[in-house]
Amino acid sequence: MPFYRSWAAFALFSAASFAIMAAFVRLASESLPQSEVVFFRNFMALLILLPLLYHKKISLKTSHFGLHLLRTLIGLSAMYLYFYALFHLPLADALLLNYTSPLFITLFAVLWLKERWTKNRQIAAVIGLIGVALLFHPSSNIASLAGVLGLVSGAFAGLALTMVKKLSKTEPGLRIVVMFALGGSIISFIPMLWTFQWPSQEAWGWLIAMGLFGSLAQLGLTRAYQLAPASQVSSMSYTSLLFAGVIGFLFWNESPDLLGLLGGCIIIAAGITVAREHPEPAPEPPGSVPIVESEADFKSDKTRL
Repeated sequence: MPFYRSWAAFALFSAASFAIMAAFVRLASESLPQSEVVFFRNFMALLILLPLLYHKKISLKTSHFGLHLLRTLIGLSAMYLYFYALFHLPLADALLLNYTSPLFITLFAVLWLKERWTKNRQIAAVIGLIGVALLFHPSSNIASLAGVLGLVSGAFAGLALTMVKKLSKTEPGLRIVVMFALGGSIISFIPMLWTFQWPSQEAWGWLIAMGLFGSLAQLGLTRAYQLAPASQVSSMSYTSLLFAGVIGFLFWNESPDLLGLLGGCIIIAAGITVAREHPEPAPEPPGSVPIVESEADFKSDKTRL
């Protein structure tokens, strides 16, 4: 199979698109209130998902409305915190903090879903903590309020995705993601009213590009999952940090310090350890457009924030 049609090519394309999306989130946040950027991110996702919902003839009627609502509130909180971190931290640092979510998924799955606390998961948790400690050394950019909130966004993202795992046992994947996009649009619309300003022509460009690359990233990831096991795709998804580092260096002159770079490598190793032991969805930022992975079996879909 030619490389451009392989799972690795689609995974790399997705990783690069997620990094580019993060850059456009920052650019949009420079001229628009964060509440407005969050709203448009959810609303654009909803516009993309509604035609798919109609085409698949899936109802939004559910007997788990409370869990859907809780998942929406937690996922939306993760998005607000992640966008705040993107605006105040180097691009790769903000993305890395959110990419701690697989470690939190493991913790929440053990505590809430009663999954096994295996040796590999224990090892991943320990080395993940070491990586986070290195990231937050006193002289680093991450050792700040924005850094703490970025880490909390990773925890919230992990909790929200654990809820998705719980819901997916009885709910179609497309219903899960549409409920989040719909609930996120409605809830984020309220705080936006207090600070709304009409986007300039340039700001509209950033918002549209944010939606476009978020969609391309998710479609690429969807195709990668169709061609390869989750453990392989999850490992490749961490290359998004490399793309974010290059973008941050070229456009904002950002560069990591040695301890921070070491901490990031350790966190990536912990995430890959989790994925190889018990395949989890690939880490991705809460700003991504949630698209189901498989058209054949909705209940087996891994969904996103």
